[in-house]
Amino acid sequence: MMDDTRGKNPNLNRSLICLCAAELVMMINTTAFNVALPNIAESFGAGMAEQQWVVSSYNLVFAAVVLLAGFLGDRLGHLKTMIVGLGMFVVASAIGLMAGNVPMLLVSRSIMGAGAGVVIPMGQALLGILFRGSELSHAMTAWAIAGTLGVPFGPLVGGTLTATLGWRGIFGFDGVVFLAVIVLIRMNVPPASASRRSRSLQVPWMSVAMMFAGFTLFSAGLVNAQHGVLAASAWIPMAVGAVLIAGFVLHDRVSRNPLMELRLMKDPSFAACAPALMMLNFSMYGIIFIMPAYLETVLRHGALVGGMLLMPLVIASIVGARMNDWIVSRIGSRGTSLLALGCLAAGMLTIGAAMWWPSGMMEQSTVMIGQLMAGLGLGAGQPAMLTWAMGRVPIEQSGAGSSLLTVFRQFGSIIGVGIFGSIQSGLYMAEFRNLVQPGGLHLQSAGSVTLDFQQAAGFAGPAGDMIRQTASRAYESAMIGSFAAAATIIVITLGIVALISRKTSR
Repeated sequence: MMDDTRGKNPNLNRSLICLCAAELVMMINTTAFNVALPNIAESFGAGMAEQQWVVSSYNLVFAAVVLLAGFLGDRLGHLKTMIVGLGMFVVASAIGLMAGNVPMLLVSRSIMGAGAGVVIPMGQALLGILFRGSELSHAMTAWAIAGTLGVPFGPLVGGTLTATLGWRGIFGFDGVVFLAVIVLIRMNVPPASASRRSRSLQVPWMSVAMMFAGFTLFSAGLVNAQHGVLAASAWIPMAVGAVLIAGFVLHDRVSRNPLMELRLMKDPSFAACAPALMMLNFSMYGIIFIMPAYLETVLRHGALVGGMLLMPLVIASIVGARMNDWIVSRIGSRGTSLLALGCLAAGMLTIGAAMWWPSGMMEQSTVMIGQLMAGLGLGAGQPAMLTWAMGRVPIEQSGAGSSLLTVFRQFGSIIGVGIFGSIQSGLYMAEFRNLVQPGGLHLQSAGSVTLDFQQAAGFAGPAGDMIRQTASRAYESAMIGSFAAAATIIVITLGIVALISRKTSR
């Protein structure tokens, strides 16, 4: 089938460019939205918990849909399924453009999450079918670089659109861009198939339901943990969610019609890449969830300048992606993956440590250095990890392998927003109370630094300035704990990855 496809379509480079364009604009969409969160929170009066749900709804639906997308794509056709996923972004953009409240925004982002859950595995599956050997390695690297570059460019695009058109401009931009991508893919990507063998279309709905319910409850517990990890509203949903996820894995393992190929986890290289990729998304989503409020509200730069101040992450990601082949040729995919995790942990610690400096040039310079470290890890890590893992997957299981890795990445996104958001919110409100009491102000935090700045607008003179200063100091102090906790989690994962893969080749 592969030879026939190549003979009919000698210009596969155009197919690669179009598929990479889809990945690029999708990742720009994902991260551009986070820059607009402070503006959205101000428009709708949304607290930290509501902001977490708006972000997490995307990741939750993504995680629930990705395995189902792989299941259907293998049976209905990968290209056709991918076009449907891109169409979801267009529909969701129209809903977001008209959104008048947080629930409508949740619907829009959920549909976008479903679209992303279809596009990513289908794109990687098409690459696995259209390319072979060294060409496959080149195509997977290009795909990974496109996604890596889309992640940090999102804040810049989002900041520009929010500053010029308002946050609704992001949804208008999405609608136009995704329509263009659909047209380009229909014109240039052949409808390739991995196999013509007839396969059952019976969907394992029990597995789908258990997985979605498990991820939803676990994420709900993480969001509620900002009010206390030991609170019943936090640990009970997390515990029930964990049980449902474990039940899904056990059920799918013995099912005659499984939703995912767990046998791939028997390979140590593949098994090591799964948590490593999870940490990439954990770090990226955590940084981009926490940093906009710091740059736009605490430092009072606005959306456009705030997006530009994330450019060190952009530049470092580009450099890391371009250096990937050079690094892998010297220390191998395993060594590059471990190095990337080390860079991420160091970047997290540096950003957190920057908050110890008095506000000013030293603080912002140290934050920039932390972004450079983390960006290098993101840029070099993703293509190395994907190539390392997918190189161990049989061609006939490329769709299943891609979907399984994507589930781990999305779980990283979920816990990234959940853990960062909960730790940051909990520490922020506690520090806000500690700082307010000695000043004689009888105030309580409104739940986020953005809303507390709004609250300060209601006080004239020194009182308003005092609230803003208190909120800024509390947010910076909370960042120290948030980034230190994230670095600890990444270091532990680095040790696990090293242990699992210790007997593998470079």
